[in-house]
Amino acid sequence: MTESVSRRKRELQFPDPNFREKIKNSFAVQGFMQAHNGELISVEPGFVEVHIPFSKALAQQHGFFHGGIIATAADSASGFASYTVTEPDEECLSAEFKINFLSPGKGEKLISRGRVIRAGRTLIITEASVSVLRDGEEIECALMLHTLARTKQVRSISRID
Repeated sequence: MTESVSRRKRELQFPDPNFREKIKNSFAVQGFMQAHNGELISVEPGFVEVHIPFSKALAQQHGFFHGGIIATAADSASGFASYTVTEPDEECLSAEFKINFLSPGKGEKLISRGRVIRAGRTLIITEASVSVLRDGEEIECALMLHTLARTKQVRSISRID
């Protein structure tokens, strides 16, 4: 681990001891992830990993994951990573993101890993890397830089109809 990454990790604070439960509960009612069998794989301080299996409903005309789906996977992982640094009564909403596609999203599954870069008073900056699993090999297909705005807890829906 480089010194700057190590220093950055030390600067992050995790004020909500129940952030894992908050993230799991919010993920459980996220309609898109439920409809497409998204899985919350890992929740750690400053880090979240999300997987989405391939289906024809998520494909573009060439049979790859649609770029919007890749961006959605990145948005979810990095967005939920931001919850690890929020107060118990806070959540985050996307303010801006930039995504770079590195290779086609051709594979059996998307693997998105979100990390907190900096947690400010108003904005939280995160990043996400997205890979596809293709024939047992993980191939990076996108990188996202994500800015999220802190907000008092938005009333989440309680179930998916």
